[in-house]
Amino acid sequence: MGLSFMNKGLYGAHMTNLISGSKIAISPLPGALGAVVEGLEVAKLSDDALAEIAVELKAAWAEHLVLFFPGANLAPADQMRMAQLFGNHIAATTEAGGDYRNAPSLRDEGFPEILVLDTELKLDPRQTAVWHTDVTFTDNPPIGSMFVMEIAATSGGDTMWSNQIKAFNSLSQPIQEFISGLDANHGRPPLTGTAVHPMVREHHVTGEKVLFVNRGWTNSIVGLKPLESMHLLEVINQTAERPELQIRWKWTSGDAALWDNRYTMHYALNDYRGQRRRARRATIYNV
Repeated sequence: MGLSFMNKGLYGAHMTNLISGSKIAISPLPGALGAVVEGLEVAKLSDDALAEIAVELKAAWAEHLVLFFPGANLAPADQMRMAQLFGNHIAATTEAGGDYRNAPSLRDEGFPEILVLDTELKLDPRQTAVWHTDVTFTDNPPIGSMFVMEIAATSGGDTMWSNQIKAFNSLSQPIQEFISGLDANHGRPPLTGTAVHPMVREHHVTGEKVLFVNRGWTNSIVGLKPLESMHLLEVINQTAERPELQIRWKWTSGDAALWDNRYTMHYALNDYRGQRRRARRATIYNV
């Protein structure tokens, strides 16, 4: 499995002074991706101060792909403020807001853009216990998610992420060249809609090539025969899911995470049966 970070603090941080009276520390994790952000108190910051800090956060996000905020305890309003720093449209799941699992939102509290994932609501955790990238079954998939763990499982319930830039680089050159000209079908009808996306994308800052295929939603490769598609996808998935490409986070209640949906996959472990686990997710789009 990927690296598991049990103690969230003392990461050999570099402390950055950004605004008067405010300090945050952004510390890369010793794995294939991820960094920890400490000292950010969103509720105490004005919009202008938060926007100034966002410059540093956006640069860290582009480099490390997943940012963790241990003990941030973001209220829904602050979760929305954070999400809006990174994209111009926030939704519960799809761009229109609806969730394919019929999971509820915080609409009644004034936040229809925030999805609630709560085991007490009888949601099946097996649905996310597979390597996937969120909502790739739409024409305009989200660029990221701002996730808050309200109630962590007492044991288990970790989440893993995989770096899809490194996944592409792990493929042989002939396979890289072959799939760079191909598209893939995404979606699981009738549960979701369907969409077609290039199998290889580019990082918006560095231009690095990124694998954009995932076991959860990618069902076939356009133009290939079914047997060819099945076997090539399995080769790609097994490469992309290798432990060397992963990071693993052990949640504590109050933690938050911001992940890039364009360049990572994630897997929520289903090993906490009988325990309460409640999280909130704001899905980030550029439209």
